Order: sequence, then C-alpha cells, then structure tokens
Amino acid sequence: MPMRANSHTKWSVLSGLFLVYMASNGITLHTLPMLYPELMEEFGWRESEVTLPATVFFVVGAITSPPAGWLLDRYSSRVIIALGSLLLSLGLMGYSTTHTLWQLVAIYAVLGIALSLCGLVSNMVMLTSWFSAGRGRATGILLMASSLGGAIFPLMIGIGMEVLGWRHTILLAGIGVAVTMLMSSWLLLRDGRSLRAGRVSTSPTEALQQNTPSNGLFSVMRERRFLAIIFVTGSLWFIIIALTQHQSIFLARDVGLERGLLPSVFSLFFASSVLGKLAFGLLSDRFDLHKVMSGATLMLAASLVILSRVTAIDQQLVFFYAVLAGLGFSGAFTCIQILVAAHYAGTHYGRILAVVVLIDTLFGALGTRTIALIREWQGEYVSGLLGMSALAATSALVVMRLSRPHKKQLSHLER
Repeated sequence: MPMRANSHTKWSVLSGLFLVYMASNGITLHTLPMLYPELMEEFGWRESEVTLPATVFFVVGAITSPPAGWLLDRYSSRVIIALGSLLLSLGLMGYSTTHTLWQLVAIYAVLGIALSLCGLVSNMVMLTSWFSAGRGRATGILLMASSLGGAIFPLMIGIGMEVLGWRHTILLAGIGVAVTMLMSSWLLLRDGRSLRAGRVSTSPTEALQQNTPSNGLFSVMRERRFLAIIFVTGSLWFIIIALTQHQSIFLARDVGLERGLLPSVFSLFFASSVLGKLAFGLLSDRFDLHKVMSGATLMLAASLVILSRVTAIDQQLVFFYAVLAGLGFSGAFTCIQILVAAHYAGTHYGRILAVVVLIDTLFGALGTRTIALIREWQGEYVSGLLGMSALAATSALVVMRLSRPHKKQLSHLER
C-alpha cells in the first residue's frame, strides 16, 4: 500500500479514536465528579457514599479489562469500541433517572463495563497497531482528547445545571455523547480492511519482543521490571483517580469555593492537561521516557502540596494548583501509556495492557475509597493530599531506575 494512503488512514483512525476518548473519558472520569456536591446536598450523602458508585465503577472496569484485552487480541477493535460506546451512552442517559444510591451504583457498574470496551485499553491497542514511529506524539494527541473533554464539558454541565438542573443536563449530555460516538464510529469503520491488514510495520524492539518466548503473559508478570512498572503506574492511578474524584468535594465543601467558580477550576485543570499531554508526548519521543515521566510525576507531587495549602482566605492559590496539577497529572498519565508500550508492545500487548489497566484501576478504586475514609475520619483532606504527594515522589524515584528493555538483544538484532 502506498505510504500516502497508509498515512491518511492512520490519521483518520486517530481522529475517530480522539472523538471516542473525548466523549467517554471527558464525561465519565472528568465531569461527573463535579456533580458530587450537588448530590450530597440533595440526598444527604457522605463522602464515602457519594464516591461509592465511582469505586464500583473502577472495580468493574478493572475486572472486565482482561476479557476486553482478550477480545481485542482476537477481534476487530472497531466493533468492540462501537459496542462500548452504545453501552456508555445508555448508561449516561440512565444516570438522569436515579433517585437512590444503589441505582447510581448500578449505573456506574454499566459505565465501567462500557469503558473497558471503548476506553483506554481499546484505544491504546488500536493506536499502537497503527503507530510505531512517532508513537509518543500520537499517544499525546489521543490522550489530549479526554482533557479537552474535561475542559469543555464541565463548563457546559455547569451552565446546564444552573438553567435546567442536573437531571436534564445529564440526559442531554448522554444524547450528545451518543451522537459523538456515532460520528467517531464512522471514522473508524470507513476503512473496510481488517486492522491487521492496515497495521504499520513494527520497530526492531517490537519485532524482537514478538519473537521472544519469555515475553508471554505469565512470564512477564514474574519479571522484576514488570513489578516496578506496576508499582509506579498503580501508585499514579491511586493518586490521579482519588484527586479527580475528590477535588470537587474539597474545593466546594472544605475550601468553600463558590459554586460558579468550580466549573472554571475544572476547566482550567483539564485545559492545562491538554497542553501537558501533547507536550509530554512530544518530549518522550525526543528524550529518555523515564526521565520525562519522573519530571511529570514530581510536578504532580508539588501540586498536591499546593492544593493542601488552599484555604477559604487564600482561594486564588487554587488557580495556580489547577495549572500545575493539570500539567503534572496529564504528563504522568501520558507517560504511563507510552511506558507500557515501550516495554511490552508486541504479540501479547493487548493482554499485558489489560492486566496493567486491571491492577491500575483497582488502585484507582482503592485511592477513591481510602481518601474518602480519611476525610471522614479526620474531618479534612490535608493528610490525604500530603500522603499522595509523598507517594508520587516515591514513584518518580522508582521510574528513574527503569531502563529501556532488552538493550543488548536489540543492538544484536539491529546489527
């Protein structure tokens, strides 16, 4: 196939994935937590109760990630993404009809299944199949989508809640997501060939890994390198998910931030992460990935310390936090995806990534629950924020000790 046609198809696929990721993660992960103060006020729920559906969401998503990875290694990624998109849209529409905590838990369980089919794993498997050279840039562009959704949707939801109330707003959001998903499915399905037929050639590292027997799933899970990666990625997911789930409660109820300012802080946070994902994706292509990831993680650690210092008297500090945290969070999250692909892209990549996402998502659920219980136990978030900052700094040190895989074998292959 001519290079020009192949390049056109690659960027068409990336455009479709961009829309999928923006609509799915932008709403479920980055915008729905903004409703927590509203739900706590209407139903009288505590921190551990209002975040329980999100905890279930991450646990269900974790459990269903390995089956999704197995499906992605065997069947069309495009069909699986389309099915997940439909389920996600129905779940969001159902959100607007909930009246009890357990109804909301059931809705979040549906959203967890949907996101395992059309979320990070499926998007990264499809992207990795199409992009070998410039993968860092492509990953950064893709992951920008969720942050772009996080920058746009909170403002839209905030305006809708003021005018229509949260129920009608979420119903309309679900319809909008359904339309976006249909558009993206057209971009993904317009190329009639199978994914494998359009796959770009692999790099020498990936070719080596595909033909290395020791790169089987269970062998990989016993490697010290894999355990180190799991510690780093799991710790970062613990921090990132807990932060995104609890920052609205902290700012609205502990700091006393005005309700009208909360969407603006969310939007600034995710607008900064749009820049961070693209910047750190490009940096990972030009410099050592592990050093770039360590720098982003340290930025995240510093932002958590700053957030712990925000008070009702000094609320302006929250905007500096939003910029720094957006950059650090997005850089670390982008590097996580590139890190796993750099070490394990190849025959078993879908299953390896699904296992990593399973473990990471469980850590995210644990983070959401742990920080909620700390808040109820101590009556404040400061201790939890400082603890997460220390965990981020430790992760930065661990990732610095990682190195590119199979260096000696790669040099032998390239000769």
